[in-house]
Amino acid sequence: MKKQLLSILFMFVCAAVFAQTVTLTFTAQDAGNHYVQLNRVAVSNLTKGWQEIISWPDTVLEMSGTGIGDFETFQETSLWLSQNNPNPFDGITYLNLNVTDPGDVTIEITDITGRIVGANHYSSLQPGIHEIRITLSSAGIYFLTAHQNGRTASVKMVNRGNGGGDAVTVVGIVETFHETSLPQPKNARRGASDNPFDAGDQMEYVGYAVINGEEVESNHVLRQQYASQTIVLSFPQPCPGAATVTDYDGNVYNTVQIGNQCWTRENLRVTHYSDGTPIPAGGENDGSYMEPYYYDYSSSGIPLSERGYLYNWPAAMHGAVSSYAVPSGVQGVCPTGWHLPSDEEWILLTDYVSANYACGGNSDYIAKALASTAWWENSSCECCPGDQSETANNASGFGVVPAGGYWGFVGFRFAGYEVGFFSSTQSGSYDATCSYLFYDYAAVNCVEYSKYLGFSVRCLRD
Repeated sequence: MKKQLLSILFMFVCAAVFAQTVTLTFTAQDAGNHYVQLNRVAVSNLTKGWQEIISWPDTVLEMSGTGIGDFETFQETSLWLSQNNPNPFDGITYLNLNVTDPGDVTIEITDITGRIVGANHYSSLQPGIHEIRITLSSAGIYFLTAHQNGRTASVKMVNRGNGGGDAVTVVGIVETFHETSLPQPKNARRGASDNPFDAGDQMEYVGYAVINGEEVESNHVLRQQYASQTIVLSFPQPCPGAATVTDYDGNVYNTVQIGNQCWTRENLRVTHYSDGTPIPAGGENDGSYMEPYYYDYSSSGIPLSERGYLYNWPAAMHGAVSSYAVPSGVQGVCPTGWHLPSDEEWILLTDYVSANYACGGNSDYIAKALASTAWWENSSCECCPGDQSETANNASGFGVVPAGGYWGFVGFRFAGYEVGFFSSTQSGSYDATCSYLFYDYAAVNCVEYSKYLGFSVRCLRD
């Protein structure tokens, strides 16, 4: 009898736990860590196979084990802080403070012992979203806390450098809430789709916002969701006047400005050249030093929109001769107005990332800043793409996905573990240079691989 009661109690507790509602709150920022207003967010449950779209002004979604039900009435009168980004940071960082109630606001920075190292008091902050600048002079773990009308909001920060002093400053307001535009109590329903959710489901979140007059897509956030959480969606800087580019097949690619270069933000997935000539599809054991092939590593588990196709060097070049120039002048498989980057152009990219986004103070450790936030296998290697520490992937916005490769007689291999990109630069009669990222290696390798192998392609604007 006692065992039966314990069993019933256990099942009751489990039911209560797994029926717990998970609330997702979405916010966004651009490459300069400034607040961005979201047009909509695509929430995808990759485990269950459904997608839910929420549109502005809704930026909150509730999920439960019995599906997405009624979204309870709420009013945004809370005090809220976004997570600073990057985190860890090197002396200076920014975040956003959401204030919807009138009243004095005090903001404090404390170290791990509770000692206040910086503070500021504001008596006239108007309702809205305020940008906050943090400077710290010593490395360590800190907490930023905002106080207003008996409420508090706090975030944890990890500092690695010297920002010249210890201070917290509200530098400006990025969105004002007027009385007529304050978020109002509302009843929203998400019940029509009746989408199921269980704790631990693999989720993907993608935001859309208008930046510089064009709608652009955020980085993809991929994670197993167990509890309520604020999701910060980051928007890399799109190329001026070219937020997207479309290939011959109609595929649309986002772009990213990195230094003076304008790159496609996703791997190419076109099956025709820009003149309409089809590229033959290759399969296992189809490879050639001379004949072009594209390969679909479809069993990798990564969606085609993110992994793209793999191309041998003849397909990537479309009959052009090797180039080491800047620009390379080899359009190859790229859309009109874009070209296959040369080895020298890849070096320009990695040099810029090294100067601006190196991990751990080592100028060679740039793979993590180039790697996407999703799909990489876990690694305990610090500053590697598979490292799951607080230092986030994709600081540069380049978003490299570990698409694996086509390795000739051994077939498709290593999705989730590595990715290579052919350049337009030849190395000997049978090889070409290739930039390569590994899940457990912190640097970017420049290697020479056979032209008949299949790797990913990124394009560079002319």
